[in-house]
Amino acid sequence: MSSNFNVDSIISKLHQLRHKKGKIKTKLKENEIKKLILLAREIFINQPILLELATPIMILGDIHGQYSDLFNYFDHGGYPPNGNYLFLGDYVGRKYYSTKLWKLFLSCFQCLPLSAIIDDKIFCVHGGLSPNLTSLNQIKNIKRPKEVKDHGLVCDLLWSDPSPKNKEWGLNERGVSYTYGSKVVNQFNQAYGFDLIVRAHQVVDEGFEFFANRSLVTVFSAPYYCGEFDNAGGMVIVNEELCCSFFKEIMENIGLFLFECTSDEKDRLVFRNKLKEINL
Repeated sequence: MSSNFNVDSIISKLHQLRHKKGKIKTKLKENEIKKLILLAREIFINQPILLELATPIMILGDIHGQYSDLFNYFDHGGYPPNGNYLFLGDYVGRKYYSTKLWKLFLSCFQCLPLSAIIDDKIFCVHGGLSPNLTSLNQIKNIKRPKEVKDHGLVCDLLWSDPSPKNKEWGLNERGVSYTYGSKVVNQFNQAYGFDLIVRAHQVVDEGFEFFANRSLVTVFSAPYYCGEFDNAGGMVIVNEELCCSFFKEIMENIGLFLFECTSDEKDRLVFRNKLKEINL
């Protein structure tokens, strides 16, 4: 890596674009982008594929390249490194760019971690669970870079979905992977000592949506997705006591919604049946 490659300078350029609307352009050179991708790839592949993270932390679901919305979350939670974030995938929008540059991005994405555990109690993943998963060591043993096939463990971690239609496993309407029901969620959490699964992958109206008696929550962080959905965007905030609150973004209006949560004597997360809204 060239000694004159300045990551902070690139971040500063990108930060200056935060208030621009519509199609956003920057003066980054293609060579700078390539170097940045290669640097990120090196960092990712040297991280564990199953991350073990500590609180406090904020969790974001699909952001889909909605740049100004990303900064709204940073405004609330603090800018890195002052704010600690876990992103659950679907980072970019569905656009067409330089094929050569896009392949370089893909080579970077193939080195990303696949899942994370927060303080031994919260399991985080993009899609969800897999009938092929019988031990967390299976995730730890996956070699990267990894191309995603249309079946198997990696496919399921990325593309499976919860479904109220069945308690166990079912066919996925997406045509790939499976759906899983509340029984699967509860058995998984019990087997590994988790209190909560946090996943993304699906548009949900309020930005977050509980499943399986609040043993799983879907978080989706791209409000008004693709200009076609009237959904809010959400962010999960986990503090040092493993209490979870939810930051909710509705288009240009930002609101903070809190699900109060405490730990009981069995060290399990308990969600109270009270939803508070605080307008900022």
